[in-house]
Amino acid sequence: MIPEKMRQLLPEVELDPSVISVLLCSSTVAFLVLKWMVKKLVQQKMWEARRNRVRALGQMEEAVQQFKQENPEVQASRILSLPLVELVKKLKEDSLSPESVLYTYMDKALEVNRDVNCVTDFIQECVHLLQEVRTQREKGLLYGVPISIKDPIGYEGHVSTCGLGQYLGYPEREDSVLVKVLKKQGAIPFVKTNISQCLINYDCSNLIFGQTVNPLNHKKSPGGSSGGEGALIAGGGSVLGFGTDIGGSIRLPSSFCGLCGLKPTGNRLSGPVSYVQTGEPFLQRPSRSEPLATDINHVTGMVGPMARDVDSLALCMRALLCDDMFRLDPTVPPLPFNEAVYSSSTPLRIGYYDTDGYFLLPPCMRRAVHETRTLLQEVGHTLIPFVPPRIDYVMNELFMKGLFADGGAALLEKFELDTVDPNSCSQINCYRLPFLLKKILAFLTKPLFPRFSSYLNALCGVWSPKEFSELHAALMIYRREFLSGWRNLDLDVILCPVLGPAFTLGYPGRLIAAVSSTMLYNVLNFPAGVVPVTTVTEADEENLKHYTGHYGDPWDRRLRQAVEGAVGLPVAVQCVALPWQEELCLRFMKEVERLAQGQKKQTEENLQHGGAQADVHTEGQSDVQAQASRTTVQTNILMDVQRTLAQTDLVADVQTDVQKPGSQTDLLADVQLHGHPQSSGPDMQPGVQTQLTQPDTETQPCQPETQTQPSQPDVQTQLTQPEVQPDVQTQLTQPEVQPDVQTQPSQPDVQTQLTQPEVQPDVQTQPSQPDMQPDVQTQLTQPDIQPDVQTQPTQPDIEIQPTQPDVHTQPSQSDVQTQPDIETQPSHPDMQPDVPTA
Repeated sequence: MIPEKMRQLLPEVELDPSVISVLLCSSTVAFLVLKWMVKKLVQQKMWEARRNRVRALGQMEEAVQQFKQENPEVQASRILSLPLVELVKKLKEDSLSPESVLYTYMDKALEVNRDVNCVTDFIQECVHLLQEVRTQREKGLLYGVPISIKDPIGYEGHVSTCGLGQYLGYPEREDSVLVKVLKKQGAIPFVKTNISQCLINYDCSNLIFGQTVNPLNHKKSPGGSSGGEGALIAGGGSVLGFGTDIGGSIRLPSSFCGLCGLKPTGNRLSGPVSYVQTGEPFLQRPSRSEPLATDINHVTGMVGPMARDVDSLALCMRALLCDDMFRLDPTVPPLPFNEAVYSSSTPLRIGYYDTDGYFLLPPCMRRAVHETRTLLQEVGHTLIPFVPPRIDYVMNELFMKGLFADGGAALLEKFELDTVDPNSCSQINCYRLPFLLKKILAFLTKPLFPRFSSYLNALCGVWSPKEFSELHAALMIYRREFLSGWRNLDLDVILCPVLGPAFTLGYPGRLIAAVSSTMLYNVLNFPAGVVPVTTVTEADEENLKHYTGHYGDPWDRRLRQAVEGAVGLPVAVQCVALPWQEELCLRFMKEVERLAQGQKKQTEENLQHGGAQADVHTEGQSDVQAQASRTTVQTNILMDVQRTLAQTDLVADVQTDVQKPGSQTDLLADVQLHGHPQSSGPDMQPGVQTQLTQPDTETQPCQPETQTQPSQPDVQTQLTQPEVQPDVQTQLTQPEVQPDVQTQPSQPDVQTQLTQPEVQPDVQTQPSQPDMQPDVQTQLTQPDIQPDVQTQPTQPDIEIQPTQPDVHTQPSQSDVQTQPDIETQPSHPDMQPDVPTA
């Protein structure tokens, strides 16, 4: 009835098929032209943004040159060398002027930017803000401190691009709450820093401002998405910066650049932006400074500080956790900084693990965990093995599916008007696959590439309210499971690895799943920080050649390629605490930093004392490092076996088999001892080393025996437990005599081998030599400091048996190239040291 009436009202028009075709074609052409014009407009905006940056940096340089001419007495190097705490102290004492500090850091930021391309915008208002800071009644905790902020952090009058051209031309209407509080505390924001496109990549590149590189190695990435902050601070152009973190975007740049960074609990600080289903903060147009709902995808993102030391992070948190923060953003819980917790010296119960079972990190990152664990044990903290549950499930079902609950549709909308950056193409192409094709590929690749199959399934997202509700329930269940394991062990904090060292440019976008070490604590919403503790060594590079990962799939091979060539780059660890316990997390980070710096200082002093001898044995050292690398490979395998056995009922069987003879049983016994340090006796402490110190050995090519020169101590073979000391190296020192050593000839345990291609972790001694426990430090020094040793002037104290299969010496000109595993025996029964028994 109704259709007939409508036909009477509408005029009768006969449509020619050709007319319909013309209309469709013209509509399609119009749509394509419109889309081309919009893209052209975006490209013009990008060109304009680059010109504006050049103009702003030019103004910045002019201001710096003018200040230098008017104030030639300013000592820039002295200002740049001051830590944040000392810098604030001198500013408050007026021994330094805020002008001199600001222009010094502006000058240094320009220099660093020319080197690594990290600054995107100069905040000209900092000059006027400087005068306002001087007129404040009370000097804030950050009085006169120039700071840098990441691109998405809202600043009035300046654009937050998120690496996308479509956001250009929409400046912020007001400061974010974070910036307002910083200004009230006397800080002076002066630059914005570069990010990855769309903030979904832990590289630092976009089509507007280009690629940022690592200031420590320009072939490496600074990390991301807060890579500009990491590069600027590591280069010395900023003393304090702020980034955002939803999967590791603060911690990864800190790890890659050798900085300290903190991801607080969600909403402990006011978030400057909103988080939507694109993987990182996105801002709303045209007003993007008002925070929207967070944690909408069950993955919490947060803003946090980055600096050169932990004290700077603590000072920043003191300044931000104030009444101004709680008043300007009522959603932030009014929890001031707890100074008593940060200053406490109570021993901690620390859980630790060196791998999460999903992505096996490079050997240097695992070594850093074990070295830090040893240092913490030596000062009285309790270290307890901890295994995070079901990381593969968390990575795919909770993290990836939570971020891309809509299958990545909201993210892909951002690229309809923008061109994808080449560093993100691999990642975006996976998101663009149709739902059905993702499912088919996931099914086909599951037998050979199970991790990629699970990854594709996660990218399909959830497609019903019921499924979304189930995802939320699964997250709550996992959090309770993790907390239950934490409380059963009565832990205070956790020590664990962080992704690193710095990746080669172009690799982060092809290994997005490698962030499992950091994303876990975004899912759990725990505070987590990163502290650098050591650097990559030649032995680490050699060990990397044997890296196969947990799965041995293309991702593991790609990870090995990504971290190659990193000798000298920083190696960091990750420190974690329970929610709302940022102060405890910072206290733990400070303890790790203090111990690592002390270890570094001691190593430098040892190198200074033995520098001349180190030059003589450089070639021998490299051989020791190569042998140590192979040792660490076997150690890692044994640790993986122990970790698997610890979660099954096979532990009891292994403990029973320890009593049986055989090298394999001995290896598992050592693993059990290493895996449960709390239950071991005093002779099983993992930090104690066994050392055999010989007088300087000089081998002549034509003589079967080795002549000994007692005047120069030279060769020292150090054997440590594999888990504690993965790098077995030759030490060039003379330790003092340990008189109270109990030798047990019935338990052979130490054996050094040279002819074997692989070093066996469980080693034994020859019957002719007193057996030595691996955890007791036994030393044989020069004859003149052992009163009970009978020596003969014509015979050396140590005789190297060249005819035995386990010994092989190779003369090299006038020096001796000593292999790392040399079995030494006294040349005469009367010359064995008289070691008193305990």
